[in-house]
Order: sequence, then C-alpha cells, then structure tokens
Amino acid sequence: MDLSMLVGPIVGAVIGYGTNWLAIKMLFRPLKSIKIGNFTVPFTPGIIPKRQNKLAVAIGEMIGNHLFTKEDMQQMLLCEEIENEVVKKILMLLRSEDTVKKFCLDNIEQEMYEEKRENLEIWISEQIKNGLLEAGIGEIIALEGGNIIREKVSGSMLKMFVTDGLIRSIVEPLGSQVEDYLQEHGNEKIIPVVEKRVKELEEKQIKDVISNIVTNEEELEDKIKEIYRKFILNYVGQLLEKFDIVKNVEEKIRQMNVLELEKIILQVMKKELGAIVNLGALIGLVLGSLNIIL
Repeated sequence: MDLSMLVGPIVGAVIGYGTNWLAIKMLFRPLKSIKIGNFTVPFTPGIIPKRQNKLAVAIGEMIGNHLFTKEDMQQMLLCEEIENEVVKKILMLLRSEDTVKKFCLDNIEQEMYEEKRENLEIWISEQIKNGLLEAGIGEIIALEGGNIIREKVSGSMLKMFVTDGLIRSIVEPLGSQVEDYLQEHGNEKIIPVVEKRVKELEEKQIKDVISNIVTNEEELEDKIKEIYRKFILNYVGQLLEKFDIVKNVEEKIRQMNVLELEKIILQVMKKELGAIVNLGALIGLVLGSLNIIL
C-alpha cells in the first residue's frame, strides 16, 4: 500500500480535530476583544464572554420560570419525607421542658426579645381596647345599666318616678363617658394587666402552654400538618417572588468570572465536548478517505 494514500485521511483527521478543538476554544477565548488600530478582530472576544449578559438572562429565566417554579417548590416541601421531618422537629420543640422565655432567649438576643415582648404587650392591649370600642361598650353599659335600674325599681314606689326618660338621661351619658375614658386612658389601664399575664406565660414550660391548648397528641400532630400545608400552599409563591430567583441567578452569572464559567461548563460537558472534537477527526478521516476512493 502506497503510504502517500494515507496522507489525505490523516490530514483530514488532523484538520477535523483541530477545527472542532478551535471552535470549542473559541466559545471562551479570547477573553477580551483584540483590536488592530480601530479594527476589531472578528470573533473576539469568545462567544461566552461576548454573550455573558444574554446568557445570564436566558439561564435565569430558564431556572426561575421552568426549573424552579412555585409548583416545584410546593411539591418538594410537601413530599412525605420532608413534611414528616418538619412535623417531628416541631413536636420535639412543643414537648420541651424549657420555659417560653428561655426558648426565646436561646434563639434571639435579649434586647430584641425585650423589644418584641413590649411590642406584643402593646399590641394585645390595643386589640383589647379597640375590641371593646368596636363592640360598643358604651351602648352595652347604657342598655344593661338601664335594665338593672328598671329591675331594681320594679314593684316599688320608685317606679312611678324613675321613668325611661330619666333612666336614659343617666345611663347614656355614663356609657359615653366610659368610651371616652377608654379611648384616652385605656392603654395605661390595660397594659399592666397584659404585662402581668405575659410574664406568667413566659415562665411556663412550652409543653404546659401547648397542653392547655391541645391535649390529644394525635390531634396536635394533625394540626401541625394542617398549618404546615396551608403555609406552604399559601406563602411559597410569595416567598419565591420576594427571593426573585430569575434576578438572583441572572446577577450571579453576570458577576461570574469567565474562567470560572468556562471551568464549570467544561466540567459538566467534558465528555460531550471531547466527543465533538473526536467526531471532527473521524469526519476528516472519512472525507480524506473518500477523496482517495473517488
């Protein structure tokens, strides 16, 4: 066999291999534009450096809108294994012999705890005051007070003097004064009572607080599961929106060093890219061989 006949296939294989190897390298290299005077050398920088921003947008949208959706997150968090693990951890916490105060101080700074406790006391006091006002405490006092007076004078000589008009003139202003007083001084009267109850509560063991609410262990577990499922179904979407996966992924890729990006892509696609280079050599070899035959 004439060795000169091998030149064509070998050259074809080398050219095919070299061409594909260069094409893959040109995905990432050069990292920056090469200029000769005012002329920019074609295909510089490489495709990835040149299109990094567009690549970031595309990958961000793909991950955020297709690969990591609200439904995917819900399905993952509601799978039996994760749900059971979450419920187990919560039950362990609720069976704790630690006091409410100790548990809080183990997880947050004392300054923050004091601030949150004070805010809670004020909030509860406001709710009590507003609840009384919205319930119409003044009208209730006027109505019930009038009924009490009528009951007291019923069957006595006073009944002929204590008319409905007289009763209204007494109890209606009293009801209004109570509402005015509650509006102006309600917090200062209610907050000390609430503070006392909160202090009593924070010294109780967590398990005792829970046992006053739910006595049946199975019922407690079912309730935790129900709350967990509702939370996941109702709030996962909102959490993902706030986290904004699309924007975060996009920004991460934009800030990524091109060499780091190249390393990641080559690690993931090393075999595939190697196969492309080898395929180029094979195609070159076949074409070189066909050239001899034909």
